[in-house]
Amino acid sequence: MLPYLVHITPGNLTLLVEPGETVLMAALRQGFNFPYNCQNAVCGTCMGRVLRGEVSYDNQAEEELSSEEKEEGFAFFCSAKPKTHLVIEMFHVEGPDIKLEKTSAYHVMGHTILSPNTLLLELYPENEKEALSFHAGQYLYLCYGDEYRAYSIANAEEDSQRIELHIRHTDDNAFANQMIALAEQKKILYLEGPHGHCVLHQTPALPTILLAAGTGFAQMKALIEEQLKTRQTTPLYLYWGARKREDLYAHELALEWAQQYPFIHYQAMLSAPEPGTWSGELGYIYEKVVKDHPDLSGYQVYASGPPDMVLAALQLFEQHALNRNRMYSDMLFDP
Repeated sequence: MLPYLVHITPGNLTLLVEPGETVLMAALRQGFNFPYNCQNAVCGTCMGRVLRGEVSYDNQAEEELSSEEKEEGFAFFCSAKPKTHLVIEMFHVEGPDIKLEKTSAYHVMGHTILSPNTLLLELYPENEKEALSFHAGQYLYLCYGDEYRAYSIANAEEDSQRIELHIRHTDDNAFANQMIALAEQKKILYLEGPHGHCVLHQTPALPTILLAAGTGFAQMKALIEEQLKTRQTTPLYLYWGARKREDLYAHELALEWAQQYPFIHYQAMLSAPEPGTWSGELGYIYEKVVKDHPDLSGYQVYASGPPDMVLAALQLFEQHALNRNRMYSDMLFDP
């Protein structure tokens, strides 16, 4: 039998539990920091709530719960074994190899205008010992003066400690214009992070759909670079939607990936292109996903873009048999 998927909130963590295994046993086996003490359903340290799904017990642990606690879905995870995929509420759980949040000073060492409305910033730590450590797929806060803006890190972690950000840039975007001025002067700003748990889940090795809108491509770029680093060949399906052709600011890079690596597949769509600028498909990118993959039961999905797009995609994908626990997005859960 396949393992059960246990999605843990808050935290947006996913745990794989083998049939007959307790949630706690699986968490400890996979390196999670999961609250527990007595392991006999007495102390209550491992008590949380089952928000979706069912569990069973081989011992008398369930009898330790009051009728009110049972009605509210409480469970002792030291003894509870999944009968189905689960969504659980358990506080103070940390995933394996967690990256600690901190604030570090970075030099803005370069910038590139990727398109008329997209700016790439290159940042390097002022002190290498204070550089942020992160996983591909996470995001950070860029802090300058009283401004705090969240941006996905657009690269996998590198030995050079370089961080790449893709910033929406327009003439009236004062913050983006400030960043260009800082880059030209190689000034210092502060990064706070990392945040988010949208990192690649390689077990089980499921085909993966990467869904991006606009500069949501930045997060997907980092995830693809991470898979290339690890030399995994699990199929990746990159879907990138935008309004105009210029918004597909790394279209050629995505095409190059698809040509060079047989396991990477790429599809772009525009919703409102200028006449004569686009000969590809038109529409909403998440609708193209289900057209290409009408049965999503064997997939996992990562989504990055406006909240309305992510929520619309989730609703549609669930209608096409996607397991809710296998869709990852910073828009869906608190980081």
